[in-house]
Amino acid sequence: MALQVIDRFHAQWRRAQQQALDEGRIQRERELELLTPEHMNRLAVWGLFLFVIGAVFFIGLNIAMYLLHTHHTSGTISGWPLIFWLVINILGSMLILGIHEFVHGLAFMLWGGKPYYGARLPFALYCSAHDQLFPRNYYIVVGLAPFVIITLLAILFTITAPILASYGLLAWISNFSGAVGDLMAVRWLLHQPRDVLVEDTETGCRVWAMKS
Repeated sequence: MALQVIDRFHAQWRRAQQQALDEGRIQRERELELLTPEHMNRLAVWGLFLFVIGAVFFIGLNIAMYLLHTHHTSGTISGWPLIFWLVINILGSMLILGIHEFVHGLAFMLWGGKPYYGARLPFALYCSAHDQLFPRNYYIVVGLAPFVIITLLAILFTITAPILASYGLLAWISNFSGAVGDLMAVRWLLHQPRDVLVEDTETGCRVWAMKS
């Protein structure tokens, strides 16, 4: 399948870019591959760092909002309620993986793209956009969307209903740390020229640019 330039909002620009691509005036420049040993090590380190930061933030926010709402100095949970709380948190941390990828897909669709979903067993899910090229800033929005949207919704939920929100603590933290690959890709893209096109490769991204 031929590569397609995606831009729902600038049809004339998209047609010009598509023509340049079809004529071979746009070429592949460089690629970020996140599954190389070097990047996998960074993903592990930064993922752990984000997990700790997310845990401190969301647990602290939840406790603060609980105290504010109930005026109690502490809350306790034990026995079957504790087991139920743990099970719901674990299930939520698995469910958030699919929600995270679904938000990526919505962002792809916002710009006019067609998302594809898949899984790498046993637990890795992904959303990609095969054979589609997006303007750099569009792709950055796609990369940041789950991290920003889910985190903001989690904060709002915790502020308004801290007791219920506590059942999603592990989900919020997992989404926060699980976005490490997206954040690394965004950081890399911010060092690329503004006018490049970006192709999603499921394990990273590839940059295309006009021949000089």
